[in-house]
Amino acid sequence: MENKVKKSNNLKYIILYLLILVVIIVAGYFILNSILKEDVTADIENKEIVFNTQTSEDLQLVKAEKFEIPEHISATVPIFMYHFILEDYGDYPDTENFLKPETLEEQLKYISENGYDTIYIDELDDLYKYDKPVALTFDDCFVYFYDNAFPLLKKYNQKATIFIITDYINGENYLTEEQLKEIADSGLVKIESHTKTHDYLDEMNYDEQVEQAVESKERLEAITGQEVTTYCYPSGRYNQTTLDIIKDYYDFGLEMLGGVYDSDVDTNPYQIPRIYANRSMSLSTFASYLEQSRVYY
Repeated sequence: MENKVKKSNNLKYIILYLLILVVIIVAGYFILNSILKEDVTADIENKEIVFNTQTSEDLQLVKAEKFEIPEHISATVPIFMYHFILEDYGDYPDTENFLKPETLEEQLKYISENGYDTIYIDELDDLYKYDKPVALTFDDCFVYFYDNAFPLLKKYNQKATIFIITDYINGENYLTEEQLKEIADSGLVKIESHTKTHDYLDEMNYDEQVEQAVESKERLEAITGQEVTTYCYPSGRYNQTTLDIIKDYYDFGLEMLGGVYDSDVDTNPYQIPRIYANRSMSLSTFASYLEQSRVYY
């Protein structure tokens, strides 16, 4: 009888121990699961924060590419061609190339007061950024540009593209390397190539044309530390050889004349037309060209 009682008690203890063990295991499971869940949740939340940030950036990029930049942009852009900004042309026979500084100032003031956007030539690929773009270009660019045009561009905070004859640099009445560097560093002027010697390209052979295009580009890039992307044909003269060569070194080529640039008509980037801004151009004529500026989708 006594043994039966002991066995019964032992069985009760065993059952009790088992129950306690089960309770401990179950409690431990829930406690551990709760801890792990918090860690995992925190980890997931952190990852979601990172993921959402990345997604937001990606969406912004997609928006910029897909929505802010239309698939097709049409634009008309007046591109003005200047030469010398100088009051007195002296004995120089082509007097129309000498624009008075006061005339340039009137034009810059008109641009500024009427909401036009001056752009560099290499921004013709980025016209979606602008509503009323206009480009100011200066050929040859003797020291008169530095003395008379550059201060006015700074005064009215307007951009321009200038075309340099590299064999003339540091020569008499021409721009020095130091002046070119100062101009380039201003952020208002892009310095581009007008060949080495300003001779007629259409009278040169292939190798001579390569030398004109490549060596002028390399020298200007060495002086300014900036990429040279645009080639301006001296006196507007070039041929098919010119076009075949420069497409490997430049993004744009500028003609001398041709009127207002129309992206739907002037589809060859190496035959960009310009307007001759001569000494006789009135402010009303200048304004009439500006009025044709527009970007539409």
